[in-house]
Amino acid sequence: MITINTLYVGIDVSSKSNVVYLMLPNGDKHSNFSVANSHEGSTQLVKRILSALTSHSLDTVLIGLEATSVYGDNLVYFLREDATLAPFNRKIHVINPKQVKKFHDAYNDLPKNDYVDSFVIADCLRFGRINKEVYLGDYRYKALQNLTRARFFAVQNLVKEKQRFMNVLFKKYSTM
Repeated sequence: MITINTLYVGIDVSSKSNVVYLMLPNGDKHSNFSVANSHEGSTQLVKRILSALTSHSLDTVLIGLEATSVYGDNLVYFLREDATLAPFNRKIHVINPKQVKKFHDAYNDLPKNDYVDSFVIADCLRFGRINKEVYLGDYRYKALQNLTRARFFAVQNLVKEKQRFMNVLFKKYSTM
């Protein structure tokens, strides 16, 4: 449930940095900044969120970021596990990039850049256009999950290449 005392945090994630937009309950900008996509950057992000929550006496924080392959995984797990934000009814949403793009299209006068994307994600949260909080399994199994998926795709590609080789071989030597 969204309350009127909510801080909306939109994060545009990339491999090297995360661009963040902190939006107040009425839609006004609190701040817009960039932090490194690292443990230190995540710690700075939490400190800035905490500062905004306490300075405006807010009790809820909704955090949203686009699903960007593996770039946002560590940040999501960090935000989930960090106890600093736990008292503030923290909810984390990983949003489909297509949904963010469609929401961005409603603002036809905005350019396309990381700072605008972080604003659009925060505004998407403010309008309540997110259905449910992201499900996160145990992060200790994430590496195993990634390796298993990589193996699956490697085996799939190997089978495809074997079939293509056999088709070429059959065409070349079909009279034998």
